[in-house]
Amino acid sequence: MGRSIRWAGAGLATAAAFAVPAWLCGAVVLPPLLKDPAIRWSLASALGAVLGSLAVLWGHGFATRAPAPGTPGRSVQATAERAVAIGGDNGAPVSTGDATAPAQPAAGPHPAPLLAPATVTASGNRAIVIGGTNSGPLSTGDQTSACP
Repeated sequence: MGRSIRWAGAGLATAAAFAVPAWLCGAVVLPPLLKDPAIRWSLASALGAVLGSLAVLWGHGFATRAPAPGTPGRSVQATAERAVAIGGDNGAPVSTGDATAPAQPAAGPHPAPLLAPATVTASGNRAIVIGGTNSGPLSTGDQTSACP
């Protein structure tokens, strides 16, 4: 949810928190108890002001809080040659070099997925960056073959 929408919602909640109790008290609850409209509406307005000020405090916190993790807006970039950036969990083989990663089946139960970070960037040559958990084999192709 965008910040301007949150501010609009906070403003509407504040207006409702003032208007509804003030009207209910001034027009419905207090008339049988207080005959003087000046006193009745003063008390109703005071109650509305108290509840409206509590709504203002809530609305400020609601409108300025950080967005929840995992919301749209994540950035995943692979900027270098043969770089790989994965914004979530990976279970497949990943290879950035000439040699492929050996295929190994993932064994056992998978852990609960973690929330992906806001930015995942692989900027180095043959870099692999994973913003979640990895259960697949990885290879950058940097291994040299052993000479007999």
